[in-house]
Amino acid sequence: MDLSVIIVSYNVANFLRGCLASIYRSAPQISFEVLVVDNASTDGSAQMVREEFPQAIFLANESNYGFARANNQALRMSKGRYCLLLNPDTLLNLSSLDEMVEFMDHRPDAGASGCQLISPDGAIQASCRMFPTMLAVLLRGTPLHKVYNKPVARYLMADWDHSDAREVDWVLGACLLLRREALEDVGLLDEGFFLYYEDIDLCYRLKVRGWKVYYNPQIQVVHYYQRASAQGIPNRLTLEHIKSISYLFRKHPLPLV
Repeated sequence: MDLSVIIVSYNVANFLRGCLASIYRSAPQISFEVLVVDNASTDGSAQMVREEFPQAIFLANESNYGFARANNQALRMSKGRYCLLLNPDTLLNLSSLDEMVEFMDHRPDAGASGCQLISPDGAIQASCRMFPTMLAVLLRGTPLHKVYNKPVARYLMADWDHSDAREVDWVLGACLLLRREALEDVGLLDEGFFLYYEDIDLCYRLKVRGWKVYYNPQIQVVHYYQRASAQGIPNRLTLEHIKSISYLFRKHPLPLV
């Protein structure tokens, strides 16, 4: 099988419906499977998937296992030579999946790749970035970045219009294509991350092992970006950000400034 599309969902039934519909509507020529892992949603997500998308492999968790652990559940079951981690708040265009696989097939050194994420209004999102410094992360989370923006701009690669394909440090887990061989080399997502920064950690581990990470703007995916997260509890999300940042910088020798 060419591709396993893996979606982790939590209380975003309407987004998930649109995402799944866009996958099947895109009519890929490659062989593929779709695995949906639901983290104990209470909004009817499970019933919707079972009734409207019976062709998808569906896993229903009894509690919220977090993003990394839920993805790993599906990764262990998946059969594709590539695995696409895809957020439920995304929409694919026609031929997107075929083009993603073709891009990786032409780059055997690629352990991972990402496409260009765009907002519903067409604005380009910063979906590929440099590895962070602690200063950039802290500034971005406060109004101070409006006064001193250089570390944040470097982190977001703001000096580039993101219009050409190139090797980058990491790409967002909202749409992250992984080579099976590379995953077997570096291991699955680190379940020490409940939410956030597990994509940075994985790309860092790929780089350490000699794999490359690519950004390909020729493929565009609509991403509603954090609207799904906004349905959660802000205090909990803030806490998870802090916990993940702390864990990332304890785990890897990333610079502070």
